[in-house]
Amino acid sequence: MRSASSLLLKQYARDNESYFRQNAYCGYSQRLSACCEEMIRLTDMLEELGSKLQDLAVKCDYDAETPGNGFRSLIYVSDAVVMHTITLLRTITEIRGMMMFRVIHYCKEAEGFGAVLRFLVLSTQQVIGCSGQLEKNSLFPPLEGDYSKYNSLFKNIESLDASCFYARALGFQFVPSVCKIFRFIGVVLATYSLSWEDGHGPLGTFLHSGRFLLSPEQRAERIIKITREADIEFCRAFWNLSELGSVGKWFCPNMAICDLRDIAFVGPISMETNSGKRVLIPEPSAHTGHRPVRIRVISYAHREGVSCAPSRFPLSPNLIIHCHGGGYVATSSKSHETYLRAWAKSLNCTVVSVDYSLAPENPFPRATEEVLYAYAWMVRNPEKVGWTGEKVVMAGDSAGGNLVMSTNLRLIELDVKRMPDGIVPIYTPFLFQYLPSPSRVLSFMDPLLHMGVVLRCVEAYAGDVNCEDDNDCSSVFVNNNDDSLVSQISETSTIAFDSRPNSISVFDSGDVNCDSSYSHTTVAATAPTTPITLHKPLTHRRSLSQSIADIADTAASAAGHAFDNLSGWFEKKMPVGFSDKVKLERSTSLTPEMIEELPQEEAASRESPFDQLLKIKIPRDPLISPMYASSDFLRRLPPVSFVACHLDPLLDDTIQFARKLRDAGGNVKSLDILEGLPHGFLNFTLMSSECRDGSRVCVNRIRHFFGLSDDFTC
Repeated sequence: MRSASSLLLKQYARDNESYFRQNAYCGYSQRLSACCEEMIRLTDMLEELGSKLQDLAVKCDYDAETPGNGFRSLIYVSDAVVMHTITLLRTITEIRGMMMFRVIHYCKEAEGFGAVLRFLVLSTQQVIGCSGQLEKNSLFPPLEGDYSKYNSLFKNIESLDASCFYARALGFQFVPSVCKIFRFIGVVLATYSLSWEDGHGPLGTFLHSGRFLLSPEQRAERIIKITREADIEFCRAFWNLSELGSVGKWFCPNMAICDLRDIAFVGPISMETNSGKRVLIPEPSAHTGHRPVRIRVISYAHREGVSCAPSRFPLSPNLIIHCHGGGYVATSSKSHETYLRAWAKSLNCTVVSVDYSLAPENPFPRATEEVLYAYAWMVRNPEKVGWTGEKVVMAGDSAGGNLVMSTNLRLIELDVKRMPDGIVPIYTPFLFQYLPSPSRVLSFMDPLLHMGVVLRCVEAYAGDVNCEDDNDCSSVFVNNNDDSLVSQISETSTIAFDSRPNSISVFDSGDVNCDSSYSHTTVAATAPTTPITLHKPLTHRRSLSQSIADIADTAASAAGHAFDNLSGWFEKKMPVGFSDKVKLERSTSLTPEMIEELPQEEAASRESPFDQLLKIKIPRDPLISPMYASSDFLRRLPPVSFVACHLDPLLDDTIQFARKLRDAGGNVKSLDILEGLPHGFLNFTLMSSECRDGSRVCVNRIRHFFGLSDDFTC
């Protein structure tokens, strides 16, 4: 199949190369001919590299029934660009003889996808060249020792021109509905960055949005600049745009309860341990002192304990505790209502989303403290969240999934008896380190999760934590014999925790009494382990947001054609990715080892913001990176159902951690790898039917932990 696609692409490329060489009536005809000629060579190289990736991929799957890892993801992206290029060249072949054929537009389209092919060839060469650094059948280098020697892959690929992924080919690797969303987000990102940087008013912002809407190349140039230079405050401000408005209220199922509430000071919470003793969970206090933990309570029905309505349903036997994503620096439960409301309706139970404090003002371990305290409070006061106390599942997306796993490891460290009945981490980072893996290369072509942004989030959350000895993975999770770290008590008293910089727990033992443990602040009323085939509902109703997105995409496309025709008369810039042509020519005569070493020597001679970020040391703490947890702790985790995406830069985190959990004797209930969906797909459920299908997968994994059957109507 792959060989047939490559052959077809080369046939179309040869035909168009010959046609435009013989009919070179303008400079763009010559450029289009040269582009098609280069595509022939790039296709041969990519096909050969794909075979090598395939050999590596089969060794790194979770199991034979669950194919999926970063090597396969790179193959997937390569196949996608080949298919898109075939479609483009076929269209050119069919209409090139027409009077209204826009050679300028189609030349730029072809050069855009040609640049993607070129980038994939050069980056795949780097991945294959660095594959020798990986442990046997592992997706990451060894977790012990000095990590700086593994930075070459990131530095080499960062030197390539990735603007092609943010120009005309933006989002091509995803399903069409997501591609349209990313085109819109790309325009907003580029426009917002100018407004942020130069302080433009509404009129200036509107005018700039038109420029980025009409010129994909200018948009791409701006996005690349942002991802390399923007600070964490810009990243936070942009992501928090999703907090504006009341999308959940207008477009999602109506809820009986959707309230923000505070868990006020009630003092340390006592919990039973496996040995029959008691352990106290102190109130959160790291970095910014004592303050209430904020939660959002969402319920489709008026229930006892959460509602004052005269007619109420009894307590539910099930509860979902949710932690939202946002890189630990942005968003809240408000912007995640778009899918949490659907979850609450489908599962007919209370969903409690913890609005934990965000970095950089509240770095590690503040968020873990707050989620741990909220969990303990709900277990001790189940009726206050409309729950009988029977079954509880913890779920989290992205950073929220990391926080859920961190909380469970902390519960194990404290030897707490009442653990969750299941964990559902969704596209979660399990290794907060600058270590290369095949899937992390996808971050250089991801519209939302670029490597520069990822590194800034890691720095904000964990970069300020002191590191004494950063060359090994030793921690209390390997040797848990230090009584000063965790004190078990038979009588209720406050635990005194170790204050050493490398200590896993940095909890204070403040004791503040409060008469009320639950205060209102703001009220807004209203499986198998094989990769699953997403079940299509009988009908897909088009939402208003989908229709608007389609209209905007069509209008932008038409305006872009006109802009291409006009700009072609004045434009003097080189094609997208032109600077990488020299690197491509050089790479054809080098071995994989030479390909790895030469760019590394060149990159070492220059400094960039990316290089500065790579120098920041992140503690090797299991509560930050669960990948460091010992086998003893892993096997004691509750059953876990992983949900990941083939095109997520964090895919390898999930695969590697699931394998480590399974090998340690832990309970991996299921591993679902969704095709065609991006990191953060849960936030796009209103605009994409495929993303809604992905959300159903998450819901059904939670249903299994509750002992319920699948539901495909949510």
